[in-house]
Amino acid sequence: MRVAIYARTSPDCLLSAEDQIEHLTTIAGERAWTVVKAFTDRPTTVRKGMDRRSGEVALLDVIRSGAIDKVLIWSIDRIGKSLVDLVGFMETCRCSGVSVHLHEQGVDSSVSNGLPIFDVVTMLVHHVHQSRRDRILRGQAAARSLSIRFGRPPIAKAKVEKARIALAAGKGVRQAARLAGISAASVSRLKNAMVSASAN
Repeated sequence: MRVAIYARTSPDCLLSAEDQIEHLTTIAGERAWTVVKAFTDRPTTVRKGMDRRSGEVALLDVIRSGAIDKVLIWSIDRIGKSLVDLVGFMETCRCSGVSVHLHEQGVDSSVSNGLPIFDVVTMLVHHVHQSRRDRILRGQAAARSLSIRFGRPPIAKAKVEKARIALAAGKGVRQAARLAGISAASVSRLKNAMVSASAN
């Protein structure tokens, strides 16, 4: 069994990254697992939102490459800066066929006590997608209540009329667009509408 260890230190964790790695390495040794590599991340002084956690990014690359079979992590709160990040990490493990061992929670997805974890991740993925969709729909509803229009602003009536006159005079779409100061696509739609109106 090829395993990788991930450790992240932070003010809310009593164990240093080195201590996490030492404990997890002992666990791997007791089970005859081969530790391929240990990845670490530590708090940085970069601006909020700019911390990419290079160790976690490198771990994800190894997971996707198929070089390991299991990831050992001290606790579930060591992964990701948000629920979305956590869900993304677990989903990457599931899709790559890599099991996850969470020491503090006593969960291992490769044995019976851990099988539901990926089912939970699937539900979380659905929840995150639905939450995003709900926020978008609520934002749209709020905008409509304030009479905020979506999409491009309407073309000024004077420009539309100028394009209509140019088309009626036999000008081409591009020439009418230049004369009216609007896009050729808008004039093309206007021409189609005029043709349909005359046909009726």
